[in-house]
This record gives sequence, structure tokens and C-alpha cells, in this order.
Amino acid sequence: MSRTLDGSFDTPLVETAAVSTAPTASLGEEMSRRVNRGTLILVSSTICFFALNFIGRVATARSISLTQWGLFNLGVSFTALLSTLILLGLNNAVARSLAHEENPAEQRSIVRWSLWVSAAVSGTAAVLTFLLASQIAGIFHDPALRGVLELLSISVAMGAITPVFAAVFQGFHDVLPNALFNQVVNPAVFVVFVLGLLALGWGLNAAIVAYVIADIAGFVGCVWYYAIRIRHHLPHDPAPIGYPRRQLWSLSLALWGLSSLAFLTAYADTLILGAYRSAADVGDYSTAMSLARTLLLGGSTLTFVFLPVAARLSRERAYEGLRKAYTIAARWILVLSIPLFLLFLLLPSQSVIALFGRRYAAAAFPLQLLALTAFASSIIGPANACLAGIGRNRAQLTSAMLSAATNLALSFLLIPTYGVLGAAIAWGVARALYPASNLLILYRDYGVHPFRPVLVRPLLVTLALTVPLFLAVPWITGASWVVFPLFFVAIGVFLGVLIGTRSLVPDDLIFVAALEKLRRRRLPRLRAFMASRYSEV
Repeated sequence: MSRTLDGSFDTPLVETAAVSTAPTASLGEEMSRRVNRGTLILVSSTICFFALNFIGRVATARSISLTQWGLFNLGVSFTALLSTLILLGLNNAVARSLAHEENPAEQRSIVRWSLWVSAAVSGTAAVLTFLLASQIAGIFHDPALRGVLELLSISVAMGAITPVFAAVFQGFHDVLPNALFNQVVNPAVFVVFVLGLLALGWGLNAAIVAYVIADIAGFVGCVWYYAIRIRHHLPHDPAPIGYPRRQLWSLSLALWGLSSLAFLTAYADTLILGAYRSAADVGDYSTAMSLARTLLLGGSTLTFVFLPVAARLSRERAYEGLRKAYTIAARWILVLSIPLFLLFLLLPSQSVIALFGRRYAAAAFPLQLLALTAFASSIIGPANACLAGIGRNRAQLTSAMLSAATNLALSFLLIPTYGVLGAAIAWGVARALYPASNLLILYRDYGVHPFRPVLVRPLLVTLALTVPLFLAVPWITGASWVVFPLFFVAIGVFLGVLIGTRSLVPDDLIFVAALEKLRRRRLPRLRAFMASRYSEV
């Protein structure tokens, strides 16, 4: 196999490293255990992120006007886009390169140079954002956006360098810094400061300042973790460190294009809505989108775990192990996405009112459209991370271009006439198209897909049991608070169905091991019971 002129690979990157002598089956089992182990940590942290993020955002939305809520989301969307553009794909390139590389000297070089480069570009971008805030606000025809962007310029830098620190440990299959600092510390700090500053009467500035402080806290936490833990994964070597291989930069450039196009798919509709419609419309749409994006949290959690796993399995040509690990990953995405899908599709008004209040009730119908397509995207599994781990950059780039072009075309076509509904359609179609096209490539070339009995069986049974229950709720009670217990009811039903339909796999014992560690004693009966519910992947 040879590398193309642009540094991308048309086939898996497996010949740049020596093939391990470990049996394929045992390697596949080890990678499946890592998926479950990482999932155990990240699902817990994602639930914290979900809860804390909503507390902060709901408190903000309820305390400021609809227009100010729209300005806040416009500013956050724009600065997040800028962070993605200047990140140059380094986070994904670093994670994949470290997982794929066996030479410690090369790994040290990758770590050192990626951190230096990300530090330089993030600082430059922050300064330029502050200086050009007035001109950027002019694009959206709202001078009030200038002050928002000036304050958020610091977050541009944090959003570009913090993911690189997390990616270093991601490459070594260590998900703790991302789970702890990005998904727990960051939203917790945001909640504390936004509630305190709102109580002092800071209004919109309370949310912006709290957002910036939270980003700084997450960055400081990642730097601290790096200082004390990097030698555990990469022991110090006195040998001089040169430049990393050019493959890192070519891979980074390819993944930069992918991440930029993916971000266009995610946020182009919001920004175009802001250019054509009022900040109040952006506020309504951002309310629906804030809820719909939670459907993607499970997928983003498994993406962080799965990319280095896919890189390792592709390096060893362990494609049967890859197929099994993919199904296991996709199955656990459903744990979080099924309850949210049911709530947002079947009880959209109650969900919006319970969290944001009645003045945001107009977001209910767009939320239904977004929930349908977000769930379709989630059920596909971590297709994007799998292709990135394998090294199929050209295939990913084609899918990302198709998705981004679809969002842009539909946004410009529908938003001027249909406003918020047009934006919802544009995002939904584009968001489902991206992972679906990637999954087609995975299935065609590697036989990878999630739709095996251990996933399909519990999914269908769970929907059969829960859909009638959720449809009956409005006839029983009109109270919006009912959405909170129903969320946990749906999770419980899905987990129960996994056991009842014999859809467990041996690697699920990692969860029993965690419970045993917590209780400090073995649970042989539980282990035996789970073993009796196993099924082949």
C-alpha cells in the first residue's frame, strides 16, 4: 500500500507499523473491553454533562430575554466554528497517530509539536477575534453581538488547545481527562458562576463570563493532568526529539477539512438563520437545538472511545474484532438516545416547557423534526470515528462535503421563507446523511454495521413497550414535570430488555467488575446470571 500525494490513504493504515503477534481474537476482545471500559467512564460523565449543562443553559434562558438568548447562542456558535477551523484537525490526527504509532520517540515528537502548534494558532485567533468583533457583528446586522464576541474571544483559544491535550490521552486509550475536565468540571464551573452572576443581576454578561471561566477551568485541568500523568503513558527518554513524521501534518490537514465540514453541517443553519432572521428566532431555534443535540451525546461519547480502538484494530487487520466492537459501541449509544428520542418526539411541548418555560413553547414542533433525524444519526453508531481510525480520509471527506453542501443548500433555500422550520429541516437532513454515507462505506469495504440481533432485538422491544406509555401520558396528566421520571423509566426499560432478550455480551462483565470494586466484594451470582443472558455479537 502507498500513500497518496496529499498524504491521505485509500486503504487502512496498517503497513506503517509492525503487525503484532497477538492473536486476532484476543486483540478484538481486548478492544471490546476497552470500548466498554471507556464507555463506563464516559457514559457516567456524559450524564453529568447533560444534567449540569442543562441547569446552566435553562437558568440562563429563563433569566434573560429571548433576544439575548439568541445573541448568546450566536456568539457561542461562531466562536466554536472558529475554534474548529483553527484547530487544523490536530486533535483527531494526534489521537489516531498516537494509537497507530509504536515508536515512543515518534510519539513524544507528535505530542510536543502538536501542543506547540495548537498554542500558537489559538493565541493568534483569540487576539484577532477580539480586534475584529465589530466587523463580525456587522455580518449578522446586530451591533450588540460585538460585546459578546469580545468576551468570547478567550473561549476561541480554549476551544482550540484544550481538545489537543485531551486527544493526547485519547491516543493512549485514557478517557479520564476528557470525561473529568471537559464533561464534569467545565459544565459544573459554568453552573456555579452563571447562577451566582445572574443573582447579581449581570444578565447576558453572566452567561458569557461564566462560559469563558468554565472553558479556562477545563483547560487548566487538562494541563494539570498532563503534567502529572503523561510519563505514565510515555516515559521520559533523554534521546533528542526531532520533527514528527510528515504524515501527522497531512493527516491533520485532511481531518481539519473533515472537522470544518462537519462543523458546517452542525452549525451553518444556525448562523444562516441569524443572518436572515432576528435574534429572537435564533433563540427559539437554539432552544430546540439545545435539546436535540443531547441525542448526539451518546454518539460523541463513543466517538472519543472508539477512534483509537479502530486505529489499533485496523493496524493489526483485526476486522472481525472491529465489527464486534462497533456493534457493542452502537448498542450503548442507545442507552442515552432512546429516552431522549421518545421524550422529544412524543412529548415535545412538555419537554420544552419543563426545561425552558412556556415562552419557548414555539420550539416544540422544530424539536420533533430535529429529534427524528438526530436519532437516525445516533442509531448508525460511531461510523465517523471508525472511518477516521481506519484511515479512510478521502471517503470521510467526500461524505463530509456532501453533508455540508446539503446543509448550506437547504439552509439558503428554506430559511428565508420558512425560518426556524427551514433551519430544522436543513440540519436534520444533513446530520443524518453524514454518518449514513460513512456507514455504507464501512459495510461495503469491511462488513461493519450495527444492525445485529444484540442491538436490533432490544431496540424494537423497548420501542414496543415505551411508545404506548409515552403516548398515553398527555391523557393521564398535563404536567410537564413528568418528563423527568419518564427519562429514567425508558433507560430502565432498555436495560431490562437487554437482559430479558438475552442481548448481553461477555464484555459487559466490565460493569459487574465496577460494581464489585465499589462494593469491595465479588458477586458470583450476578456474574452467573449475566452469563446466562449472553448472546453472540
